[in-house]
Amino acid sequence: MILSHFQPKMLQPQSAADYIMTNLEVLAKDIQPMDQIELHKQTGEMVYSTLANKALLAHKLQNSLNNTSTQLELEKASSLAKDNRIKSLEEIIIDLGHDPNDPKGIQALIRKKEEEIATLRNQLRLSITMHPKTTEIVE
Repeated sequence: MILSHFQPKMLQPQSAADYIMTNLEVLAKDIQPMDQIELHKQTGEMVYSTLANKALLAHKLQNSLNNTSTQLELEKASSLAKDNRIKSLEEIIIDLGHDPNDPKGIQALIRKKEEEIATLRNQLRLSITMHPKTTEIVE
């Protein structure tokens, strides 16, 4: 059985090259069976702990990536809605002209603005679970 011991070369090691590895060779017949079992148990626990930590980190990273992509989709939809509103207002202004004293143009703009406000209020009243991943973003 070969046991390896890592000793740091400096006070604050930064990488694997900053350690000295010392190997200690012990014959398995010289170690009592209970100590062998305990050594294998501890080694297995260390390996399992490392794997579990990496799996948890990967899962958290995947959740963050999913949340970011969902948020990006929602931002794109919001941006598209704003672009559509701007285009419709531009069309009204072009259709009715640019005269600020024209009551028809002002009334049409006010009516369009009220429709937009009503639409926004309706969107706020909708439940948060419009998209399956929306709740993750809200949390």
